[in-house]
Amino acid sequence: MSAFWDDYPAFVHRTNVPLKQEFGRLASQLHWGKKQKRVQWLRCAQEEFNHQFGCDEKSLAGWQAMCALVEVHEIPDSVAECKRLLKDNIWVNIFDLLDAQRMGKLAKRHDSARALGKYCRDTRRIFPKHEAKANPFLRVLLVEVF
Repeated sequence: MSAFWDDYPAFVHRTNVPLKQEFGRLASQLHWGKKQKRVQWLRCAQEEFNHQFGCDEKSLAGWQAMCALVEVHEIPDSVAECKRLLKDNIWVNIFDLLDAQRMGKLAKRHDSARALGKYCRDTRRIFPKHEAKANPFLRVLLVEVF
């Protein structure tokens, strides 16, 4: 469980439901307003991602875990190959990746960066670019959305 949830010990966190759904339940219980929800949602998503994959870009285990979640059949045995594969050939929504990990499923892949961008716009599941650039794992998943 990520550190975010530790800040709310009275909240019974369910790790097997989509992140946004669980966050919404917490926000509702705490009666957060729109601004508070926006700030806490970003923090929640960042901490959840860091918990699931880490933020040490030299961690082969983190890169391989991401490859496995997006259904890479031959998982590379080097960080450089994992990064190259994810950057050049895999288009997946960051929030879908988090939910897949939480729910024990594979993340939905898209056919192209353009298709992923359209999906992100249509579903409004857009991870903030500035925050994504700060994490090497997230950075390789970025595509132009607008």
